[in-house]
Amino acid sequence: MPDYTIAPGDCIVSLAEEHGLLWESIWNHPNNAALKAKREDPNVLLPGDSLFIPDKRLKEQQKSTDQTHKFVRLGTPAKVRLRLLDFERKPRKNVQYSATVDGTRTEGTSDADGMIEFYAKPNAREVELILTENGRREEHRLQLGQMDPADSLSGVQRRLHNLGYDCGGEDGTLGEATRAALRAFQQERQLPVTGEPDEATQSALRELHGS
Repeated sequence: MPDYTIAPGDCIVSLAEEHGLLWESIWNHPNNAALKAKREDPNVLLPGDSLFIPDKRLKEQQKSTDQTHKFVRLGTPAKVRLRLLDFERKPRKNVQYSATVDGTRTEGTSDADGMIEFYAKPNAREVELILTENGRREEHRLQLGQMDPADSLSGVQRRLHNLGYDCGGEDGTLGEATRAALRAFQQERQLPVTGEPDEATQSALRELHGS
């Protein structure tokens, strides 16, 4: 099979679901060693990355014909993990949430670290998230699989946006709005205020963003 070129919205779990494979079977294949060394997170790939997807292998199981047997498919569903922070970057704990993915709704409460977790199909593209805190209701639509690596400009901008820094809609272009957002983030994290997406800034963004 020819190498697959990553498109916007692709991630390992969605591609594995599409090809009927476990994501580990793709990511750990020797042909993907260079990509694995380049990208820290298999679910944060950059459009244009080249990924080898192996063919499925037939696995045979010997079972008797006069009994009922149960087979469990591994790898699905996928888990979505989100962390809620306030404007001071402190965890928002005990926030009631409702997450709807492909018509399936999950309800719960964020933990002491502001974390919420729920399951979704590996190829899901959007989450409708409703938060309720102190009688106030918030509605958010979150795109799944759209996070680029932190060492790319688009990845820097999307992490800044998720953390509340306005890049003015710039995506992949280092304009003044992005530079202003970078300066604000660098000042808050006590980094050299350069307005540039340097390595130290990328590392701080990964740490605070969680990926």
